[in-house]
Parts: sequence; structure tokens; C-alpha cells
Amino acid sequence: MMSTVFFYFLTLTCLVRAVVRTTRGLHILQLDGYKTGRYLKWIGQHLKNCFETKEILVVGGILILTAFYPHYNDTWLFPVLCVAWGGFQIYMSTRRQKVEAKKPLVYTARAKRVFGFSICLLIGIAATLVLTAKASPWRIAIFLFSEVTVINLTIANLLIYPLERTINGGYLLSAKKRIKTFQPKVIGITGSYGKTSTKYILHQILSAKFNTLMTPDSYNTPMGICKVIRGDLTAEHEIFIVEMGAYKRGDIRELCNLASPHIGILTAVGPQHLERFKSIENIAKTKYELIESLPPGGLAVFNCDNEICAGLADKREHGGNAVRRYATEPFPVASASERAELTATNIQHTDVGLAFTIHTSIGTAEIRTQLLGRHNVSNILAATAVAIECGMTLEEIQIAITQVAPVPHRLQLTSSEGSVTIIDDSFNSNPIGAKAALEVLTEIQGGKKVLVTPGMIELGEREYEENKRLGEHAADICDLVILVGPKRTIPILDGLKAAQYPNQQIIVALDLEEVKQHLATQVQAGDVVLFENDLPDNYNEERVAS
Repeated sequence: MMSTVFFYFLTLTCLVRAVVRTTRGLHILQLDGYKTGRYLKWIGQHLKNCFETKEILVVGGILILTAFYPHYNDTWLFPVLCVAWGGFQIYMSTRRQKVEAKKPLVYTARAKRVFGFSICLLIGIAATLVLTAKASPWRIAIFLFSEVTVINLTIANLLIYPLERTINGGYLLSAKKRIKTFQPKVIGITGSYGKTSTKYILHQILSAKFNTLMTPDSYNTPMGICKVIRGDLTAEHEIFIVEMGAYKRGDIRELCNLASPHIGILTAVGPQHLERFKSIENIAKTKYELIESLPPGGLAVFNCDNEICAGLADKREHGGNAVRRYATEPFPVASASERAELTATNIQHTDVGLAFTIHTSIGTAEIRTQLLGRHNVSNILAATAVAIECGMTLEEIQIAITQVAPVPHRLQLTSSEGSVTIIDDSFNSNPIGAKAALEVLTEIQGGKKVLVTPGMIELGEREYEENKRLGEHAADICDLVILVGPKRTIPILDGLKAAQYPNQQIIVALDLEEVKQHLATQVQAGDVVLFENDLPDNYNEERVAS
């Protein structure tokens, strides 16, 4: 009888720890978009953190012990093992210090369903072990119960997928009906990079004259856009700006079927997410789905600083839509200056932002903006092309641009305590954006120039070379480089070494907490710190499991 009580105590403590570990696993699953394949890939890269090797070895030792001592159930040994292991489970469930997540787990309706179903499976497994635990092997199985959480969460996510697909289908149908009922002018924006910044800039310009709604942050997936349509779009909105993201062929077409854009902006085609798309050609075809989805009479806007976009613009010119090209001086594509309807010349960095001359089909204007980085000139041109199409005058656009605020975490200039200048470009990073950020770093007057970066990701076979090039470029500009993640930043380190950058000016940190400690001793008033990229929690190199 006493042995059974201790066994129940052990089962309860193991179940509690399994629930705690399920919560932490759910956070990663949510960051991976509930994609089972991506979650399993993360598990494969973090096996040490998903499975407690020492615990498994201890249980293996217990199994060997019981093989030589099969009647341990009826002795004092089993209650002692139950109490000791149960206490260990309680300790492991509570010992881990809470680390502030960059993007915390949000208990959305879907997260609650996956979590609830997973817990039901855990309870079912625990109940099965209890009811069948008359034999020694079954009783030993409970010692490893908390190790099933990773597998259990994966199974729960797979089993609940049909239900989630049905629920999502209902939401999407509701959103489509809402779009058709209110009939705003929909502007779709896609590209390998620049789409979020262009969205913010365009929203601020158009809002000077129209009632305009945009998808916030990076709400660029079917369910994210659906949420905005169902929750925020009203009959008063004249214009709806939709950012469109993609990870595979057909993703943009799905978003266009939902939002029905009238105007499409293609900001760039590059190696971003090349790891998933496998080729630049696939990326170009996917982004071009936005242009192909435009209705007769729609407008296609292309960035002709990008060679691939320039080629797609020529292709679309014979496809039934009006085409607008934009380009910035010096013109990377030979024909851009001749064929682009919007161009920017005399681009200069000032103490307060950018200054340049804009040339359009309706006139020329001198532009002043708070924004930093030459790539933002390109983004402003894209927004200007659409604003003209929507009926704004060049004077209205010029005034609106002066009021455009920096996009959060995209070359956002701030000051920290101690009068250290911070250039926050931490949202994400790509080869063009990283180069522009380093150029901005050279333009900011101050003392020591410091770069903090974990490097660029999802660039496929080009990832090593692009990150090495980032290191080489940083070596020409920076007085101190702090790399975040010892393994991930090896290519940047190789680039720094290739440029013969001094070792004493390189610091390799494990995470941002360690970066803060180094900055506290390394920077002083007047220094300038560039934060280039900040990877989400599922890209952490090490994660303490419990």
C-alpha cells in the first residue's frame, strides 16, 4: 500500500515537470509557425536541451539494478527511489531562472488547443502507466515520463492539424467576404527585403490624405492578415496596405486570393530565405505571384535597382498591367535611369537624415526625411509611385515624407543612458540592408564605432560567403565587433581575420545578456553602437533544458 502511494507521488511530480517542459516546447513550436518539420529540425539541432542525457543514464542504471534485484518493488528501495526522483522532478521544474524571451509565448486560441491536447495526451500516458504498473518494467517507465514531452507535443500538433485547417478555413472565408463588402483599395507589398519599411513609409504618406490601414509589424501570413481584416478593417478605410511574406511557391498567390490587391510593389529579389526556396529563381517566381494576381487595370511597381526586378518589370510590361519603375543614383542597372518613371539623385546623408532630389512624371521635388540609409531612398520612391497613383500631388507627398518617422528596429536612431548613440537595425538582416547599416555607421559622428551582430540567416549556400563579406566590410569601419553566438558567427570571424582585423577588437558573446555586460565596460559617451539583426529565441545556440 505504502509503495503504491509513493508511486502515485512520483507519477504526479513527473507529470508536473512534463507540463512545464511542454510549455517551453510550445514556445519554440509557435516561433516555428506550428510547422512540424521546422520544429523537428530544431529538436535535431538541440538534442542536448530536449533530452536530459544524465537522467536517461541514471534511469538506465536503475534498470540494470532491478535486473539483478527483481523484487525491489516489495522492499524499502522502491519508496526511496520514488521520493528521491520525485523530489528531483520538483527541483528541475523550479530551478531554472526565468529568461526574458525576445518574443514571448502568446496563448492564442491555437496555442491553447495544442497545449490542451498535449496535456490530455500526457495525462492519458500517465494514467496508462499507473494502471499497468504492476510489473517492474512499467514502474521504471514512469522515471522517464518527462522525457516524452517533445515527442508528445509533436504528436499533438500533428493530430490537431485537421481541426486547425478547418478553423482557419472558416476565418479565411470570413475575411474574404469582409474585403468584398468594404472594397478598400488594396496595395500588396512583397520582396526579399524592404517590404516592411516600404509598408510603414507608404502608410504614413497615404494617411496624410486617406483613411489608411496597414498590416502591423510582420503580419504577413494568411492568418496574420486574416486577423487584421476581421478585427481592424472597417467600411471607413479607403486603403488597405498588406505586407506579403512567403517561404515557398504559392504562398503569395494564397495571400492575393485572400486580399485581392489592386496595386503590387516588388521591392527586391535576393537570397533571403534561400535555405527554404532552394534557388533565386524560385524566389523570383514566388514574389512575381503578386504581380500575376493583379486585376486588369492594376498597377505593378518595380525596384529597378534590383536586376531581377528590372527583368520582371520588362516581362510585366507585356502582361496587361500598368508598370512603374523606380531607381536611385548611381543606377546599378544600366537601363534604369532611362526607363524608370521615378528616380532619386543627389542623395546625401545629413545630421538629421537623408536629403535627395526626386524626379517623377508629375514633377521634381527636393526631399528631406528623418530616415537613414540609402535603401530607404528606394523605399520612399516605391511609396511615392503608389501615392501618385492614388491621387496625391507631389507637394502633398513632399510634406508627408518630412513627417515619416523611422520604422521600429530598422535603422532607428536612439540614445541610451550615458549618451551612447544606438542604431537599432535589429529586426532582421540581409546583405543589402547590412551594407547600408554599416554605411550609416560611418556617417554618424561620434567616438568608437561598435557592431553587435549574430549575422544573417536562411541564405542557403550563400550564407557563409555573405556573412564572411559582412566581416570584411565591418573590418574597414568598426573599432569593435561583438559577435553573438560562437558557432553561428564563425563566417563573420573568418571575414574579420581575412581583413587582418585585430583580435583584441573582437568579442564573441553567447547571447544578448552577455553583450550587455561587455558594452557596459567597452563603450562610453559619444560612442556609436549598431545592432545588426537579433535572431529569435529558436535560433539560440544553447538553451538550458529542465
